[in-house]
Amino acid sequence: MITSIVDKLETPCFIVMGKYDYMTSVHAAKTYYDQIAAPVKEYVVFDKSAHYPQFEQKELFADWLNDTWEDFNH
Repeated sequence: MITSIVDKLETPCFIVMGKYDYMTSVHAAKTYYDQIAAPVKEYVVFDKSAHYPQFEQKELFADWLNDTWEDFNH
């Protein structure tokens, strides 16, 4: 297990990161994602960004965010 602090959430869990993020390993994040329990969860990797996909791929990030928000409101 990657962590024993938080292994279950009662809220949706979204792990969103850039493929080239060297501050947070995409592999470590995926391992954590696979181990955490949540009612809804999604692992999203933006292929052309690093630690800040919300700035580095802002249009694509905004589209993802809006689509996700729409899914929760229907």
